[in-house]
Amino acid sequence: MRPMKRIVIIVLVVIAVLGVAGVATVGSAFAGLNESKPGTIVPGVDLVKDGFVNVFLVDVDQGVALIDCGNDPTGKAIIEALGHRTLTEKDVKAIFLTHGHGDHTAACKRFPNATIYAFEGDRGLLEGPAKAKGALTKWISPDPSRVLTQVKWLTDGAPVTVGGVDITAWNIPGHTGGSAAYLAKGVVFLGDSAGSQTDGHLRGAPGIFSDDPAQNVASMKALAGKLEGKGVTHLAFAHSGWVAGTGELTALGK
Repeated sequence: MRPMKRIVIIVLVVIAVLGVAGVATVGSAFAGLNESKPGTIVPGVDLVKDGFVNVFLVDVDQGVALIDCGNDPTGKAIIEALGHRTLTEKDVKAIFLTHGHGDHTAACKRFPNATIYAFEGDRGLLEGPAKAKGALTKWISPDPSRVLTQVKWLTDGAPVTVGGVDITAWNIPGHTGGSAAYLAKGVVFLGDSAGSQTDGHLRGAPGIFSDDPAQNVASMKALAGKLEGKGVTHLAFAHSGWVAGTGELTALGK
């Protein structure tokens, strides 16, 4: 075998091995998660599946608020869910972003009347040109089409009233610097900062996509204390099914 041909074969084999290893690593981040299913969590809160990302519709007076806006820039699944309520894109009053990764922000521009809320720790991700800091996400270049410049920055622990509904926001850094948890209608929305497993337990944010996994767990522990006495009935996540109560969140923080 000629030396050049041998080198080419070796390079191709290395690329193939790295590709398989990469797919396996990404797959392990989602393996064992409880399957998410579209539908009502509590009256006035619905889960919509946008590919592999969950988006949540929260009913407010004369419209809805969204928790995240998904990975599909057309917003097709969200718009279909709005149609079931006889609503349109113009009836989305607010979008609360759980963090600044592009798979949670792609369709925001489809909703012209929505005020977009987030924590300032993710300003660089949302406005550009900052990259995420996770082991994998740091290699992903920002998508200019998903840049958001008209964001209203949240205050930690303070409620925002949208259409008569109070939505309280807490900064829970770790997955990203501006990762957020939101409480509305008894449901706490955690984005990627936690997920429910098929064995009934929770896990923290996937490490390869997260800025600081240790900080993520510490934030969950702190949040569990802040939720005491808040009337929380369910926890909802971006990539897994919801769970009732907060007991598993407390266990995750230990």
